[in-house]
Amino acid sequence: MKRNWKLVVCLLMALVLLSSCTAKESPEDFPDITQAIGPTSTPAPFVPTNPPAPAANNSNPQAQAPAGSQSIFSANPYDVDTQEWTESDILSEEGYIDPEYDDALTAVQPEGTVYPYAGSTPIPLNPVDMPTPTPRPELKFTYSTYIASTVGVTFEGPVNWAVDESQPYMFILAEPASQIRDGQQCVITISAEPISGTYSQRDLESHVTQRLDTLYSSDYTSWKPSYTATRHMMGSTGVYANYSATTSSGVELGGRIQYVSIDHMLYGLEIIFPLGFKDDFIDVFGQVRTTMGLIK
Repeated sequence: MKRNWKLVVCLLMALVLLSSCTAKESPEDFPDITQAIGPTSTPAPFVPTNPPAPAANNSNPQAQAPAGSQSIFSANPYDVDTQEWTESDILSEEGYIDPEYDDALTAVQPEGTVYPYAGSTPIPLNPVDMPTPTPRPELKFTYSTYIASTVGVTFEGPVNWAVDESQPYMFILAEPASQIRDGQQCVITISAEPISGTYSQRDLESHVTQRLDTLYSSDYTSWKPSYTATRHMMGSTGVYANYSATTSSGVELGGRIQYVSIDHMLYGLEIIFPLGFKDDFIDVFGQVRTTMGLIK
């Protein structure tokens, strides 16, 4: 009996130990894995401590917005941005493609002028999409010496052009009617105006911009003046600018004006021409400009 009691006690102790070990061997705990479908919250946008000031915008709604800085135009909207155009660009001769005639570039116009943004017309990116322009024959000019006594200068201009000296201090040279192209006659005007002193470059710039405003006509459906730039004429530094326009009848024209101050006289050289022959007539302007001199 005693042996049976001891056996029962041993069995009970073994049972207790076995149950105790089983309770300790629980399955390993793994963290729950979930898939993030999206952010649980939208992060707040970054706001700089000192945000940069917005760029100045001083172009009118109908004008092109110039590339680069605008602040240089506060005094004169025609001034050239010297950081964008080098002196060699500005002083290059008439064969240089002027920025105001290049749609890839921009120019500032005075208030009151109207023309579309240069970028408003889609530009074909593939050369195949671009129409092949009809090549124009290069114009050939023969030059002879003219004596413009009304303005006191001599110069070389195209031969057999019509001369008009009916107005004081003005000399007009006009292309013959039989040679008019694209509905626009080429006319060269040389003027001389007595002044009390000598114009500085800034004075010349102001005069050129005022002259551009005067040339603008209400008959133009588009009007695009250029920046001003300096170029020598008659041995002195002058200021010039270009323009292009379209009349209500659809005639496209271009022009260049330049003024220089010498010995209490303000000399002007202006040309107007059919825009389609710009390069040819700008060369004519260059021939007149480089050969102009005072009558001795």
